[in-house]
Amino acid sequence: MNNRLIINILRFVGLVLLQVLVINNIRLGYYIHPCVYVLYIFLLPFNIQKLPLLSIGFLTGLTVDLFNGTPGLNAAATVFLAFIRPYVINGMTRRKDFNINDEPSINNMGISWFFVYSLILLLAHNFMLFLLEAFSFKLLGIVLLQTLISVFSSLILIFIIVLLFKKSNKKNI
Repeated sequence: MNNRLIINILRFVGLVLLQVLVINNIRLGYYIHPCVYVLYIFLLPFNIQKLPLLSIGFLTGLTVDLFNGTPGLNAAATVFLAFIRPYVINGMTRRKDFNINDEPSINNMGISWFFVYSLILLLAHNFMLFLLEAFSFKLLGIVLLQTLISVFSSLILIFIIVLLFKKSNKKNI
């Protein structure tokens, strides 16, 4: 099997289990709902086609929904995330800025690029998730507050995870 496939399978299992077994069981208040499982979608290679990307987004969100008992909320929000991901990447970079076979990571794109990339995608995902959960524009203020606070907490956890598993650029002699 391909090394990248094994890494992606382990990343999927690890992030989903971290989300559903640890993070979802920590009560941080009504407005704070960190999402780290979306990091799996963030780190998929640049060259992934749209249909597989949307399918992976759906399966990732559906897996979290099955554990949480939320009928399709995470699946819908994660499909939306997967849908806008190529547009965010194209809006932030030029083709010559990255190797098409690489993945969007701190090592490949830099910490500031990855921060903005993660921020945009998390804002879109969390806004869609909380808007679908509220299912009313009357609660737009609460949805926006939940989105902002959850994006902040998600970014902190995502950067901790990414920095813990960051590949070292040092070469062993």
